[in-house]
Amino acid sequence: MDCPCCGVSITLGVLECGCGARFVGTPLDETPLKVQRLGPAMTSVLLLALVVGVSLAFTKWLALSAVVVIWSSWRAVKLARRNPEWYGGYRTAAATLTVTILAGVILGAYGVSRIPLAIDNWRTRQIAATQALCYHVKGLLEEYKRVHNSYPKNAQEYEKAVGESLPLDYWDKSIKYQGYTEAIAEGTNPSSLLRTGLPPANFELRSAGADGKLGTADDVIMVDGIFYANSEVKSR
Repeated sequence: MDCPCCGVSITLGVLECGCGARFVGTPLDETPLKVQRLGPAMTSVLLLALVVGVSLAFTKWLALSAVVVIWSSWRAVKLARRNPEWYGGYRTAAATLTVTILAGVILGAYGVSRIPLAIDNWRTRQIAATQALCYHVKGLLEEYKRVHNSYPKNAQEYEKAVGESLPLDYWDKSIKYQGYTEAIAEGTNPSSLLRTGLPPANFELRSAGADGKLGTADDVIMVDGIFYANSEVKSR
């Protein structure tokens, strides 16, 4: 071996070199040291914590990014299994993989069970948006009545007086308007003819609903500022 001080070749095992340098211990073995790498396993743990954090902070739909955690932890498990001398953290990676898959199954089942409710909420938002438009038109009709002491007879008279067309509902179909003021004066209002005891209607706003067909169960109907189902309007 060479002296680390002067570079002269010396016999292995001597305690002192000719230059005066003294050895204080046995020279290190030249065999490279193998240190286990924990990076892949720790990366999967950090990714799991990140996915949980952003899902709780923003929206649970970000939990779908758990597929990245599954891929990362599965990769760490394979590396630790193939070459345990170089890659450690097998148990950590395996636990992360198990927890992520189990949580994914539970969240998936929960998400599927919530689909009907999500559809109902979506339909409710559609109806609510259309009802809001009907309230807007009702306000214009009331202003028209305040000035003219009656409601418009039809959509053409409404558009001429208001200066705008009847709005489109949520499904991009025009809201229909029917005035009954003239029919009341002539005694031909449908409500009065039915002799139901209900006060006669002054106007009706109707949206065809999601199916786009008037006269079906999903119609959005306002009569004199009150919403009714199609069956209720027929009964009037």
